[in-house]
Amino acid sequence: MRTYEIILLLANLSTFFLMFRKRSKKVWLGIAGLNLVILCLHGVVEGFRFQLIFSYAYVVLLTVYAWVKSSGRFTFKSPPPLKAALLILSAVGLLLTSILTYVFPVFTLPKPTGSYQVGVKYFNWVDDNRMDPFLDPPSQKRELMVKVYYPAEKDRTVPYASYFHQSPAYVKSFIGGFGIPAFLFQHLSRVTTNGKEGLPLSDQEPSYPVILFSHGAGTSVEVQTSQCEDLASHGYIVAAIDHPYISSVTQFPDRLVSAREATATFDTSEATAVLSQIMADDSEFVITSLNELNEGKIDSDFKGKINLNEIGAIGHSLGGSAAYNLALNDSRIQAAINLDGDVYITPRDNSKMAPFLMLASDQNTRLIQDGEPLMMKNINHIPDEMREKALAPYGGNEKAYNEDYEHARQNILGLIDVLIESGNFYHIEGSSHLEFTDMGLFIGNPQLRELLGLGGKIDPEKCLEITKSVTLAFFDQHLKNETENALESLTYKHPQLKKLQLTH
Repeated sequence: MRTYEIILLLANLSTFFLMFRKRSKKVWLGIAGLNLVILCLHGVVEGFRFQLIFSYAYVVLLTVYAWVKSSGRFTFKSPPPLKAALLILSAVGLLLTSILTYVFPVFTLPKPTGSYQVGVKYFNWVDDNRMDPFLDPPSQKRELMVKVYYPAEKDRTVPYASYFHQSPAYVKSFIGGFGIPAFLFQHLSRVTTNGKEGLPLSDQEPSYPVILFSHGAGTSVEVQTSQCEDLASHGYIVAAIDHPYISSVTQFPDRLVSAREATATFDTSEATAVLSQIMADDSEFVITSLNELNEGKIDSDFKGKINLNEIGAIGHSLGGSAAYNLALNDSRIQAAINLDGDVYITPRDNSKMAPFLMLASDQNTRLIQDGEPLMMKNINHIPDEMREKALAPYGGNEKAYNEDYEHARQNILGLIDVLIESGNFYHIEGSSHLEFTDMGLFIGNPQLRELLGLGGKIDPEKCLEITKSVTLAFFDQHLKNETENALESLTYKHPQLKKLQLTH
């Protein structure tokens, strides 16, 4: 809860207990006035939100009551049953307010652990060599938004940027993609990040290595903020790519574009593999654009400051599969991390692959250890009542389903070969898929968080802390040539982090 929210609730509760004794008119006016002043300060400084609606109603009713009582115009004396009912309603309303603000907090993003101030800049780039594959018929070139985090010069006069561009419309469209009432999360735009827009790039180093970050399908570049900020605070230029129509919603300078606006359909059993390749193509185009930034072809203070000889790639879920793809097929990538994502290609030659690390949740760790695809089940393991639904995309053809399943299984076996060779398969005990993003912070109650699939047994802040530590140690090792022991030592620092050995 935010400062004025806490003060407002404390003022409400104090007033509630004062109701059990008779007070003078001046006291009631003073109490109501205090509550009203705190409410106004909360609105001006922090902004109103739905979760405190009962508190707001309480203050309004209290103010009306105090005014009526002090005016002397009304002599109506409320009967004891009515007074009792009002007290009960007030108590229930304040209790609900406390619960709602706990369950849906205006949370604080974890502080970056590096020494650099984090700067943020947005770039809107168009790939003139590709038509957008999500539009049918093809009507425009592929257009991307890229949020660049970077080590910046400190400036205390510049305010910290807000989450989701401080845009209620952005939040509404994002949350709408999950089928959840958007008003429950409208406060996300009031969360403050640790980055500041428009700061000059730090000149502490002659240049900085680059990391490409890709979000998962149906999420957003915004929910990877805490990880991107942390990497930038340690001296990396992080290009967080918003992949339009794969993300839930993309905010361009002049419009919002939702995934639901895509007009092309991928009527193929390999649809997810196609999406993964599109993300990899987007990433390769971003490398080209970063090169233009570095050469000064695009006006910015990044000229000559981007070390394109040291490029890493990381992604969550489907974005992790794109990072895997890049590690296998793009020689410019020097290190890659897959955060709990499936893979959709089978390596032909591991010897040319960039150093690779996989960090997995409980569920996906078990599947990989069993050599099972993460997104498909063996048809014999699907309950009869669910089998028809699983076969529906194949027209009920079990043979076609099994062929796809076997292809997906070969991809996982290829991943196992890669992880055996790299020795970099890590698991965070108690973690769930979305805890590798900021989304675990969206819900304050652990039980509800787990019920909605936003969290596991581990605290989401702890999961992010471990994820950031692993990510940083791996990229430091391969992009900055720092000690190899740092990664191994993290298993002692964080008991929930396990390094796993795979066998065929």
